[in-house]
Amino acid sequence: MSEHPEGPAVPADTPASANTPASADTAVPSHGLGSAPDDAQQPVKPVLTPKQAKRANQTLKGMIISVLLTVAVAVPVILINPADKAETFRAPVDVADVASQAAADADFTPWAPNLPEGDYVNFARWITGNVDGIKYWEFGVVTKDDEFVWVKQTAGANPSWLAAATENATPAGTHTVDGTDWELRTKDNDQILVSTRGASTIVLTSDSGLDTLDKLARLAQQEIPAN
Repeated sequence: MSEHPEGPAVPADTPASANTPASADTAVPSHGLGSAPDDAQQPVKPVLTPKQAKRANQTLKGMIISVLLTVAVAVPVILINPADKAETFRAPVDVADVASQAAADADFTPWAPNLPEGDYVNFARWITGNVDGIKYWEFGVVTKDDEFVWVKQTAGANPSWLAAATENATPAGTHTVDGTDWELRTKDNDQILVSTRGASTIVLTSDSGLDTLDKLARLAQQEIPAN
């Protein structure tokens, strides 16, 4: 007996696959109208030519150099010219000379204080263009400790002028300097002393504390007659 049994005979002239239907599981490649190759869906990365890359680098370097030069010029200017402050924005002035000029138009004697060594006046002026028509004398005193006092003086003080001169500061009672009472007003960091000396009213304003104001108030009491 043969080890391999023979199967049914197949006609020699009939190909084995001639009438065999295609299997449903057989994959058939298809490129439909709506599909696209995978490469077309990838983002396109721009590529700079060597000349373009060199030009871009030169532009960036130019911007950096420009910024550095601007900073190099600006920093020394800022250091040489610090921000203006009321106590430093002007050099010392001759307050006695300006006061003598103002006296020609004033109804009182404009006060030109004899300041202690180290203190100075950094501005002085006679104001005539006020809305209410009240003329007044004003100057600024810088102390040796870099503290500042704004002085205003007039013979025509009234409530509206005092409100303007003190920037609508709030009355806060009285403050006594060597036995003399001054009206005390406050606003924010400012403290203001107001007193009538002879024919004029004096207004002293500072944000440096009452000790600073007391020194100038004491000087005003010594140099401006009370009656």
